[in-house]
This record gives sequence, structure tokens and C-alpha cells, in this order.
Amino acid sequence: MNFKKTPLTSLIFMGIIVAISMACPPITTGNITIVGHRWVRPSSGPNTAAYLTITNTGDQPDKLVNVMSEHANTVELHTNIEEDGVMKMRPVAAIEIGKDPVELKPGGLHIMLMGLKSSFQGKDSIPLTLVFEKAGPVTLDFSVKAPEKAQS
Repeated sequence: MNFKKTPLTSLIFMGIIVAISMACPPITTGNITIVGHRWVRPSSGPNTAAYLTITNTGDQPDKLVNVMSEHANTVELHTNIEEDGVMKMRPVAAIEIGKDPVELKPGGLHIMLMGLKSSFQGKDSIPLTLVFEKAGPVTLDFSVKAPEKAQS
């Protein structure tokens, strides 16, 4: 598909960008900026996961070293690895945030909330406090939503 750059096309594109950023505005602490949609899976079981995208505008890397939640007994940073042909989740001590955006997403790096104190069913959002090594703590609301269905 070939789009011509016209004033109307530019105006529509800018309107979409503004709408997205107003729906979930970036949050900055130090050199760290949380961009895009932050969300947590609803769960009626004991565990769930949270996702977001983190950028670093500084000259030095930072690390996400901890996440706290009043809604879970334990919160860990996790990754998924393939071991003997099987995908497995493993905790990681920290997630380095360098020059490239780091996306915590299903099937990759994520925040694991374990031993949930209550279901997220019926809630619009829950707060999580992210702790960065250099930028310090920041508390953010995460939307409670089911993951998008994969297209076949």
C-alpha cells in the first residue's frame, strides 16, 4: 500500500498519536520513561502477569530491580526461556534498561504477581510500584485486561 503524504493524512496520523498518548500518557522518573499501555491480566487463580514498555533517555543504563504490589504476596521479574524444547518461566534478578526500549510482554520478560490476595475480576486497574536502581521508585496504574486474541 502506498500512502501519499498530504495535510489530511498527516492530520489523521497526528490525531491517532495524540489519542493514544492521552489514553496512557508517558510517565517519567529520572531518565526512565514508561510509554504505551501498561496492563495486567485478570486472574481468578493465584498468579498473574503485568506488562509495559520502558525507555531510558540517559547516557547510562538503569535497571528495574524490584516491583511491589499490595495485591500479591510475592512479585518477581521473569523471563521465558526454551529448555529442551519446552518454554519455561524463570525469575531474573533485574531487567537492564539501556538505549533501546524494553518491552515486557507475553512470552518474554514480564512482571509475575504470585499469591494474589484477591481477584482482579471487575477492577479497571491496579497500582504497582516499580523500583529502578538509579531512577528510584514510581507507582503506576496498570489496566486490568485480557490479552488480545491471536489472529489465525
